[in-house]
Amino acid sequence: MAFSVLCWAGLPKDILDLILDHIIQFSDYIRFCSVCKSWRSVGLEDNNYHHLHIQRLRILKACRSRLPMLMIPPTISNKENQSFYSVTDGVILDLQLPMSFNRRCFGSSHGWLFTMEKPMVIVLLNPFSGRTIHLPELKDPETVYQFWVDKDDHEYFVSKGILSSDPCRDVDNYEVVVIYSDNRKLASFKSGDETWQFFNLTKGYFFSDIIYYEGQLHAINNFGGLMHIDTISGAGKIIIKPTRRMECRMTYLVKSYERDLLMVQKFMEENEHDDMHYKASDFKIFKMVHSTQMRTPSWVEINSIGDQALFVGNNYSLTVSTSDFSGCSSNCIYYTDHYLAITGHYVPHGPDDDTGIFNLRDRSFGSHYIADREHLIPPIWIVPNLKDDTQPI
Repeated sequence: MAFSVLCWAGLPKDILDLILDHIIQFSDYIRFCSVCKSWRSVGLEDNNYHHLHIQRLRILKACRSRLPMLMIPPTISNKENQSFYSVTDGVILDLQLPMSFNRRCFGSSHGWLFTMEKPMVIVLLNPFSGRTIHLPELKDPETVYQFWVDKDDHEYFVSKGILSSDPCRDVDNYEVVVIYSDNRKLASFKSGDETWQFFNLTKGYFFSDIIYYEGQLHAINNFGGLMHIDTISGAGKIIIKPTRRMECRMTYLVKSYERDLLMVQKFMEENEHDDMHYKASDFKIFKMVHSTQMRTPSWVEINSIGDQALFVGNNYSLTVSTSDFSGCSSNCIYYTDHYLAITGHYVPHGPDDDTGIFNLRDRSFGSHYIADREHLIPPIWIVPNLKDDTQPI
């Protein structure tokens, strides 16, 4: 067996290059890179872009960049195929996922997707490696679950999930945090534990987004209320108090390239002919500022993010430097449609769904990927994760 492995690892580079040039599926490229270290090294090599096959070049760029790609959901007529859209190249890459994705993803963090395979059991999936992690049942003693199960609505029980770090690189020291139930409460799971920890925080806070900022968990609601949560003790501390004047439909937390904590507000308006459909009408960005005159920080509105682009949605909100990616528009917010309407469900709109680009410079709206009318679930941003995941989970 050792001799066989040695032979595979010792194949000449020109033969490996020949194999790579005939690979057109993202999933096959991932499998190639997973054979051994020498194959991975050749697969991720970028010393000579000019001689690479065009499809190989596209795949390689996606593998090596930290730019989010838009995971396009399956349609009613074609539930088997999964594709990823590159906003910079305007091209679609096909990927054969190891499991069907005709269900909602309520999180994307460190290259992993969050979904619910059966009632109250969250599954983490890395679509680029095929690795999965099944978490314990999410059962808060104070929450009524049967209502969600009886209505077959369990996939909407969790509104968002994030990771503190990549489980493949931080096997024994990663955390999972979710916003769950119609009361938008918080729970966390630490690697190695057997159960979830449920946080008994301020009632009626209704969290909208969560982020790890400077190594600590922060959560926000739609009134600008920011809270720091100690995931060890379960205690929460209000950093910025919520106020009615900060109210909006959706709120996101994101760390800028300057390491500032930003609050992104999304304002939405109803369709005059259909109160189940909403569209973005405006965005505002605020920076957390520490003032010498005040004991606690506050939100200060900013009108520009300069040479940066924000990606928000059901993903872990993030920032990229547009100088690193030609084709990515600076001073813009790339957003996706994931709003759960008054029923608690995502309502697919088709081509007019609430997905697009907001330009802070002239406060205009543009589009990136135009969704298919048959899409069953909302698209989601995901950063390709091809790190070495040979450690067992």
